[in-house]
Amino acid sequence: MSDGYSEELDFVACVSHDLKSPLNAILGFVHMLREQVEGGQPTTTSMAEELKIVQGIGEDMLALINNMLVAARIQSRGESLEPCLVGEDELLVRAQRLESTFMMEAKSKQVDFCVRVLALPRFVYWDIHKLRYFAINNIISNALKFVGEGGIVRVEIDVDGKGNVVLSVSDDGPGIPPNERASVFKKFIQSSNNLRSFQGGGLGLFNAAAIVQMHGGSISVHDGIDGHGVSFVMTVPAVPSAFQQGLAPLDLAPGLPDVSYSLA
Repeated sequence: MSDGYSEELDFVACVSHDLKSPLNAILGFVHMLREQVEGGQPTTTSMAEELKIVQGIGEDMLALINNMLVAARIQSRGESLEPCLVGEDELLVRAQRLESTFMMEAKSKQVDFCVRVLALPRFVYWDIHKLRYFAINNIISNALKFVGEGGIVRVEIDVDGKGNVVLSVSDDGPGIPPNERASVFKKFIQSSNNLRSFQGGGLGLFNAAAIVQMHGGSISVHDGIDGHGVSFVMTVPAVPSAFQQGLAPLDLAPGLPDVSYSLA
């Protein structure tokens, strides 16, 4: 059996396993709601709560499918980037939006979550959509998923003085063994730590690393908060060298190397 055929089977098994559980959960809730309606017992409050759960499961499934589609395009070299200029004011708005996006999920799991902006560049020239949804969101979602009730997740955004934006996502959860950290970005790979591997198809981090690398950046893995958990650190050039020819000279002037803008 060729490696390509074996990889296809792995992908099919991954898809089947990861879609089966949420589909079963949705069918279970639908069956329960139908019984309540037919029995004349439902209340508006109970149905609203159950439908909210179904909606959340559906959104998780959609995110999973999107990750699989992106991974397939990356593997076939069919994934392309569409960079655009985003100024510092818009970046700050997007950082605030990032916090509000995950705050409800964090509260529902009693996780202490916040996004802290230390500094921003004057502008970035990124495919901001793909970086947000298939890199940053994937890493934050993983942290919230595995940190456990009462845990802590911190997101920090900074610049390093070399024209790079540095975004870290740190938690105090079960962590990833040091000898496995280099391999977690490979397709279908999960940590041996059961608390971190109970859910997900091993594509989120694969996509995150690929999208960051397409921007000329990198992701590294470190110990998390107070030596517990794990910290994912993304370092992305504000203006990747591969994209610079797409900018007019006026866009790059004056002083491109000095991209830091302190909010302190």
